[in-house]
Amino acid sequence: MATLSYPKSVRLHYRKDFLALLESGDTHYNAVFKVFWKASRVSGANQGQIAPACSRFAVSVPKRSFRRAVKRNLLKRRTREAIRLNRQFLPEGFCADFLFFYRSTEACDYATVEKAVVEAFTSVAAKAAAAQSPATETS
Repeated sequence: MATLSYPKSVRLHYRKDFLALLESGDTHYNAVFKVFWKASRVSGANQGQIAPACSRFAVSVPKRSFRRAVKRNLLKRRTREAIRLNRQFLPEGFCADFLFFYRSTEACDYATVEKAVVEAFTSVAAKAAAAQSPATETS
C-alpha cells in the first residue's frame, strides 16, 4: 500500500533539476496542465523506497493568469493534493520528475484538477511503458 503523505523527498525544488527537466524532458498537454516529465534512474538512496516516493513533483501557476496570490496558492494546493492522492497511477518502479504547469485561464474546481492529474499520470505511464518496451522487429 502506497503512503499518502507528501514529504519533502517528493518535491522537486533545485534549480538545476528544473532546468534539466525543461531542457530535455517530454511534455504532455491536457485542458488544465502542461506537464513536463523526465524519467530518472533510481539512485542508491531511493532503491529501498516504493515507486511513488522516488518520483518528484513541482507545481507552477503563472502570475500572468492569476494576479492574486491567494488564488495561485489555492490552485497549487489543489494540484498537490490531487498528486498526493493519485500517485498510485504511476507504475511500480517508475521514477520521474514532473512539473505541472497550470495553463487554464480560469480557476478549476478540485474534481477537474484531479481528473486532469489522473489523466496526465496514466498518459505518461503509457508513454514510458511504450518507450521501455523493446521495439518489435519487422521482417
